[in-house]
Amino acid sequence: MKRASGSSLVLLGASIAGLGVVIGFVSYPAIRKAEARALESGRLLARASQFETATAERDELRERVEAARDASNLVLRSIPPEPDQASLMRMLAIETNPSVLMQEVKAGDPVSASPREGTPYSAVPIRVEMIATFPEVMQLLSRAEGSDRLVRTIKVTIEKQAKRDNRREADWDTPFVKATIDLDAVYGQVASAKSEVKP
Repeated sequence: MKRASGSSLVLLGASIAGLGVVIGFVSYPAIRKAEARALESGRLLARASQFETATAERDELRERVEAARDASNLVLRSIPPEPDQASLMRMLAIETNPSVLMQEVKAGDPVSASPREGTPYSAVPIRVEMIATFPEVMQLLSRAEGSDRLVRTIKVTIEKQAKRDNRREADWDTPFVKATIDLDAVYGQVASAKSEVKP
């Protein structure tokens, strides 16, 4: 068996070392690039995660705003610049039917909407008198208070409708009541209201 000479071993060692140096020079930049890319990928993934979190928070805030808007629409009412009595009369008028025997709607002269002096708002007082079933009276009251404009209930009087033949006795068999509802519908100029507000 032949043994390798010393020069052959040195040459082999030098070749291996040279190959190692060449591989090192070639692979080191690739390794550095891979590490940089891994860091950039991690940064981008973190940003994407933040974006998803921000999107979820934005959607949650949007839902909360919509819920707040819906809740405010249930209680907030508009105040028109003019009294618009015709639309008020149409809103409060009920068609005569077996549940409504009589209804009369009267609008009075405008008055100040507030006891405070100098308020820019006025109100049209309205009186509704009707003989109808109790649910019909409550439905009219609900329609007035649920209107998109500010209509305030001032006074409601409901009494059992008396017998026709004897006005002093209550006929407990009749489903009808006599109701008097006093309301007022507020109107005024919003611009003049803003000018009245003091800092």
